[in-house]
Amino acid sequence: MKKTLKILGLSLAVLIGLLVAAAITLSLVFNPNQYKGDVIRLVKEKTGRDLKIEKKIGWSFYPRLGVEAGGLELGNAVGFGPEPFARIDAAGVYVELLPLFSGRIAVDTVFLYGLNLNLAKNAAGKNNWQDMVAKDSGPAKPAAEPAVSGTSAITGISISRFDIRRTNVTWHDAAAGSTLAVRNLELATGRIVSGEPLDLRLGFELVRDKTAPIKAVLNTRVTATPDRLTLAKLDLKLDDSRLTGSMEVQNFANPVLRFDLALDKIDVDRYYVAEKPAAQDANSAPTAAPTTAAPQPLEQSFAALRSLDAQGKFRIQELKAIGLHLRDAQIQLVAKNGLITVGPNQATLYGGDYHGTSVLDVRGKTPQIKLDEKLQQVQVGPLLKDMQLFKRYTGTGNIDLKLTTQGLDVDQIKKNLNGTASIALHDGRIDGVDLAKLIEQARALSGAARGEPVTAKPAASDATVFKSLTANLRVTNGVAQNDDLVLDGPNLRATGRGAADLVQETLDYRLKVTVAGSAEQRGTTLPVTISGSFAKPAYRVELGEVLKQEVQKKLDKSLQKGLEQLLQPKKRN
Repeated sequence: MKKTLKILGLSLAVLIGLLVAAAITLSLVFNPNQYKGDVIRLVKEKTGRDLKIEKKIGWSFYPRLGVEAGGLELGNAVGFGPEPFARIDAAGVYVELLPLFSGRIAVDTVFLYGLNLNLAKNAAGKNNWQDMVAKDSGPAKPAAEPAVSGTSAITGISISRFDIRRTNVTWHDAAAGSTLAVRNLELATGRIVSGEPLDLRLGFELVRDKTAPIKAVLNTRVTATPDRLTLAKLDLKLDDSRLTGSMEVQNFANPVLRFDLALDKIDVDRYYVAEKPAAQDANSAPTAAPTTAAPQPLEQSFAALRSLDAQGKFRIQELKAIGLHLRDAQIQLVAKNGLITVGPNQATLYGGDYHGTSVLDVRGKTPQIKLDEKLQQVQVGPLLKDMQLFKRYTGTGNIDLKLTTQGLDVDQIKKNLNGTASIALHDGRIDGVDLAKLIEQARALSGAARGEPVTAKPAASDATVFKSLTANLRVTNGVAQNDDLVLDGPNLRATGRGAADLVQETLDYRLKVTVAGSAEQRGTTLPVTISGSFAKPAYRVELGEVLKQEVQKKLDKSLQKGLEQLLQPKKRN
């Protein structure tokens, strides 16, 4: 036994000695740097671009087999300026030597430092890499059958570490006049073995045109198999926001998404960038009027939504989006076969609560939308202002919406809107109009106007204060009809009925306003019509009704006086 071990040890020592001797001899005899000129010429012939290799190509054989290069620079395409297409400060790969003898590839390190990649598209729509794409040289030849042997040459592959640092990728679109850049990208991984969890860290800055950079850092544990990708212990920092939780994608051919995510805070509006018109050279010919592109078939437009299979929960502590501020939001999503349900959801907003469910159905040719939304004890004024809808109304109360619609654009969605809505507010006001003041002005003008309607011109400082305001609406094909509005204020009461056209954004409404005044005017009820647009409504008081009521008051006063004289006892002589 001892003799056998001695022979094996001696044999191993001789083998290692031979390998070391071979590595030394090969490194002395073969120098890859002597082929740098051939590589540069070959790149020039194939691409027409200049390749620079500023640093020596280094390699090693023991204890790991590897190659390293640096100072690589590839020139840009003709017409895209002097800046190089790509530059790499250093790159290399190292493989453990001894595992090769057992049929395993154990990569120690793959690294890439200082990559700068400049991608561009000119005004004509040509990009700066299409000249390097291999042209079709005819039908592809069938691949040769691999040699069959009794055992597989490679039994496993593992990578101990990926290390990418100081990477910058820039995309410049001259046609759109925009630039998008990924700056300071860094990627680091733990040991990579197929089917086993992998720790991953990714960081970068995203810059669009001259906007402030978006900084992102992702830490997660990744498990990848041929048909599944799982992100566990997900921790994403996006500027001042932090997203945590988990995600999983199954069946890549027909993806199935599952998620459970929580976000501490985010301001979505800060990331909105208005689209700018495409830049045009002052010396170029005027651009022809764009032709109207044929609309994409609905099957293509909604294919992604129809194939979406997703289910999960999303919690947000603080959210600002499209001007709205929410807190403690809980959102649920279920999507399958074109039926997408968002809800039941809840949130705290503007001093009150929100509960609701929205359904989008794209199984048919035209998308169907269903809304069941409730706001309870919400401050309506700040809500409508932040939504940039109305600035005239304040108050606190409840709003219930049960609506359905369908369509492919905003106009169609408005036109096909149907359902009901109810409003119950208290302690609020309507800015821009003082109903009591309008009535008094109309009464003062009644003598000279001869009963003709007079359009009132409210002052900007006018307001109608109310203690309560209630209304129920029926929405039919984009027109909201109301027949039971009741407004109670400190010195007036108003009831109303009419319609609002949501498509045209116009009003046709009639109020009956009762203003409390002096003893002889108490209980006077006058009609006020509201017409015009949502943005600039016009108010009119029907003075004919004013005159009628004034005459009636005079008749009533004369009748009262006559009765008093008739019933008054006669004095005796």
